[in-house]
Amino acid sequence: MDIGAFYAGFDQRVRDIVAYGYDRSPAFRRRMEAAGLTPDDIQTTADLARLPILRKEQLVEIHRQGPGLGGMLTVPLSALRRIFQSPGPIYDPEPDEPDSWRWAPAFRAAGFAPGDIVLNCFGYHLTPAGVMFEEGARAIGCTVIPAGIGNQAQQIDAMAHLGVTAYAGLPSYLKALLERATEQGHDPRSWTLNKAFVAAEPLPPSLRALFEEQYGILVYDGYGAAETGNLGYNGPERQGWHLPDDALVQICDLNTGAPLPPGQTGDVVVTLFRRDYILVRFAVGDLSALMEPGTPTIISTPRLVGWLGRSGDSVKVRGLFVHPRHVEEAIRTLQGVAAYQAVVVREHHRDDMICRIVPTADADATSLRQSAEQALYDALKIHCRVEIVLSLPEGAKPFVDERRWE
Repeated sequence: MDIGAFYAGFDQRVRDIVAYGYDRSPAFRRRMEAAGLTPDDIQTTADLARLPILRKEQLVEIHRQGPGLGGMLTVPLSALRRIFQSPGPIYDPEPDEPDSWRWAPAFRAAGFAPGDIVLNCFGYHLTPAGVMFEEGARAIGCTVIPAGIGNQAQQIDAMAHLGVTAYAGLPSYLKALLERATEQGHDPRSWTLNKAFVAAEPLPPSLRALFEEQYGILVYDGYGAAETGNLGYNGPERQGWHLPDDALVQICDLNTGAPLPPGQTGDVVVTLFRRDYILVRFAVGDLSALMEPGTPTIISTPRLVGWLGRSGDSVKVRGLFVHPRHVEEAIRTLQGVAAYQAVVVREHHRDDMICRIVPTADADATSLRQSAEQALYDALKIHCRVEIVLSLPEGAKPFVDERRWE
């Protein structure tokens, strides 16, 4: 599909959502007015570039400004099906309709079908991942086991005894499950598990090959965000992420916000067409690029090349965004810290965070380690390994990402 024609195909929906949001969402109207715009000024997808991009830190502030998530909602809270919370906090409202996060096409492209039994190991609780992927699988007729993360022994029993045919979750978690099952005497190759849809962390070619060659599991991956749902997914060729046709995903210049042509790296910027919650020109915080047009693919929409990093300082660890500021705030609550360094590493295809702390002379090392582990978990919602050290290298940065994707 011609990229220009693909984006021009959104023109009418852009006009409609801008006009609707201007009339019904006080927060969106304020954004438009601050930019000196009215709905008459936004007649095409290209015109959206006149509206400044909305970033996550701004979204946090808007949600704090009053009822209705600061005026972004056009319906009462009681009309929603669920309300989730992401770090920030950012509230993620779910409308009362099936597959509102729009993942069904991604599962269908990955070969999921009616009759499949899916072990869903995306996280449940306050974050939306578990529910959003469950809704997508259910929308195409799959039966879902809401496994979440943890309780691996029970999950292995389910895969062995219930005829699980498909997995949804982090690729690193699938690897951990298969390895533990093998340690317990199972032979995962004899199971009915034959397909997987993974997201929320990179899928290196070496890990995809391990799943397919060692375990016979065909793995597809996709890309999305808690605030937006599906933003891209593998087609049958499994080369890049096809853009969805029910949300506007653009790659925009980091400085100007203008849409970029294929091959140039920029911000992933999203406009949704849902009418209960107006989210227009929202930067999810990731970098990517549109693939150059090439050999025709079975799914005709343009593709993203993949995840190329964070546009801010945040990094994704085990599927959750971690910002250096959140680490700093957690450490600031502790007494007895002379210096610290948080390091993100990746070992055996699994993310880990290590926080090295230099204690003050009067600090109790054991107590400090325990307090730091709890404070970091409370702030980040992931477990960090805390190491008490005598010193750090001169000029050590407080936050370092040492991961290499090979």
